[in-house]
Parts: sequence; C-alpha cells; structure tokens
Amino acid sequence: MKFRNLLGYVVGSAIFLVFFPYLIRLISQKFAFIIFENQILPIVFGAPFLALGAIYIILSNIQMKRIGKGNPADGFNVAIGERTKNLMTEGIYKHTRNPMLFGVFTLYIGISLLTNSYAALVFPAIFIAYMSWYVKKFEEPRLLLDFGDEYERYLRKTPMIVPFLI
Repeated sequence: MKFRNLLGYVVGSAIFLVFFPYLIRLISQKFAFIIFENQILPIVFGAPFLALGAIYIILSNIQMKRIGKGNPADGFNVAIGERTKNLMTEGIYKHTRNPMLFGVFTLYIGISLLTNSYAALVFPAIFIAYMSWYVKKFEEPRLLLDFGDEYERYLRKTPMIVPFLI
C-alpha cells in the first residue's frame, strides 16, 4: 500500500505541479497577450496567488494524511493511492470541501499572472470549470456513499471550492 500511495503522489505531482504549469507556460509563449506593461507587476500580483495556492496544497495534503488517513490520488473512481478513511470537516476543510483543488487553481492563476499573459489565464478558468463538473459527477457521489449523512451535512454548509463563498 505504501508503494501505491507514493505512486499516487508522484503521478498527481507530475500532472498538476509539473505538466499543467508547463502547459500554462507554453500557452503564454504562443499567445503573448500582455497583461502588465511594467515588468514588476506580474510578480507583485502573481506571487501572492502562487504562495496562497502552495499553502492550501500543502495544508490539505498534510490534513488528508493525518486526519483522513488517505491520499488524494483518485481519478474517475479509480484509486491510485489509498482513499481517505475519515471525512475531513475541520482545519482547512472547514472553509472549503476541496482545499487542494482551490490551492491548485490559485497556483495556476499565480503562474498565469507571472507569465504576464491574458491567454494563460484561460487555462485556470477551463481547469476550474472542468474540475467543478468532475467533483459533482464523480467525487461527491462517492463521498456520499462513503460518509452518508455526515457528508450531506458538510455539503450543505461548506462551499465546494472557493473558501468562504456560499
């Protein structure tokens, strides 16, 4: 099981933290529609998004491992790593049901701003639209089966992705 968990982290990191950011960079190079004329502004606006995204990704992974007793690597109801055994509703999960997704989305906005390209901002928009559909279609039904009424209550009181947004 340890190998599967490690594989889950490696695959997930390769896709979400290497391949997709690389894709954002390619989009920004191919379609260089400049956002800021000033060279420092991409850093001023992009760095806070990057930092916030990284914080959410790290904290959600720590909490998933410590409290959820599982791994985030799950796609289309196929578990690469070990699925969580406990529903997480406190800590960073108190403010959003998907803090890792929020973190990745925020990270992609930061990367897009750092590339200084309007075109690159299309990627996070498409990503969050697709992932919202994915969560509704695949994750939420599975979590309802796994955690029943407890997840139903959590679903009603906690925003899906963006913290504090009801």
